[in-house]
Amino acid sequence: REFGTLRLQRERGHVLHLQLNRPHKRNAMNLQCWRELRECFQELSQDPSCRVIVVSGAGSAFTAGIDLADLASLVSDLPEDVARRAWGLRQRVMELQESFSAMERCPKPVIAAVHGPCIGAGGGHGAGGRCGDPAAPAQNRGEPEVGEGHG
Repeated sequence: REFGTLRLQRERGHVLHLQLNRPHKRNAMNLQCWRELRECFQELSQDPSCRVIVVSGAGSAFTAGIDLADLASLVSDLPEDVARRAWGLRQRVMELQESFSAMERCPKPVIAAVHGPCIGAGGGHGAGGRCGDPAAPAQNRGEPEVGEGHG
């Protein structure tokens, strides 16, 4: 299957390599990427020919986290009313979270081949944090929103 922000290929036998494929943006995760990650892991969970998934990032970074240029579209069409706006934003964040929940629910081992920076959505609790890679230098990983009291 073809994706716009991901590259999926069989490495050998039952090993599939899933690559975040936005190197020009240091693999920043836009809304399309979040959706494709969810779809990809849901499909791979059901694929009997897949026994393990290796996740990496194309280019010089594993991921720069969420694509801030794309983030504005999450809130642009929410209602003006504060309560409804908060509820709508919560629903959208839950939809994004489903990408990582699909990865967690995947019954196949998922290995993150982290190289270079792994920030925010990919760092502590995202793809790099959920999969785990003890060989990755800690100084290249992080969740800036936690230090700011948002996480």
